[in-house]
Amino acid sequence: MLALMFTYDFDYSWPLRWGHVLLSLAGVALALLGWRFGWRRWRIVASGLLCLWGAAGAIAMHYAVQIASPQRLATESFIPAGRGEVLELGAGSGRATIGLLFARPQARVTALDAYRGYFGIEDNTPERLMRNARAAGVADRVHVQVADMRRLPFEAGRFDAVFSVAAIDHLPWDGIAQALTETARVLRPGGQLLIVSLNSDAWIKVAMPWSLHGHGFWSSTQNRRRWTEALGAAGFTLVETGTRPATIYFLAKSAEPHAAQR
Repeated sequence: MLALMFTYDFDYSWPLRWGHVLLSLAGVALALLGWRFGWRRWRIVASGLLCLWGAAGAIAMHYAVQIASPQRLATESFIPAGRGEVLELGAGSGRATIGLLFARPQARVTALDAYRGYFGIEDNTPERLMRNARAAGVADRVHVQVADMRRLPFEAGRFDAVFSVAAIDHLPWDGIAQALTETARVLRPGGQLLIVSLNSDAWIKVAMPWSLHGHGFWSSTQNRRRWTEALGAAGFTLVETGTRPATIYFLAKSAEPHAAQR
């Protein structure tokens, strides 16, 4: 895991990558100073708790969130044949792109992103994604497309599958509806759509107790239902949903030809 931190340049801000590690080390240093200079017991205990929380948060960020490594595929039901033309919505610096290509070594990905700067990654570019793809040895199976996922520049039925990891879910609901309608258009009949989002589970609550909880679409039963309704309105059938550490996913299928004609 340590080696992966330096293999790729996903360019998340240093507090997300190293903040918990630094807090853990600070807790150790404070506890040792307290023991050496005879601080009050509660201060030493507080320093020890800071160390433990920092260590737990670092594990959550690097194992569950995978902030510095390629994103694990959320479900083996996605592209079970292992090949096909796949569109990624909101590819960013390529964490999910590379993870998908590792899991499906015969697939090809069109990695789409608007690249306008977001989440503190102001210099995210297609070149950064391709550098990461070359580092992973998958650059020959990636094509980068700069575009808005709400207005896809592709003909109907172009792709066998579409996926989006922590991207489409950041749009407002009217934008999500537009993106899902466009996705249904560019998918072949019966094609798959996989949406993966952060989930406010125990991993996230340990790593980021100040954010995400009750935030918009993440985790709540009401908004899971809203995702199901949004997928249905765009012509998709939800076939699988589930959770993985720090994430929730929705796997859907576009309408088959006979269903679309009814």
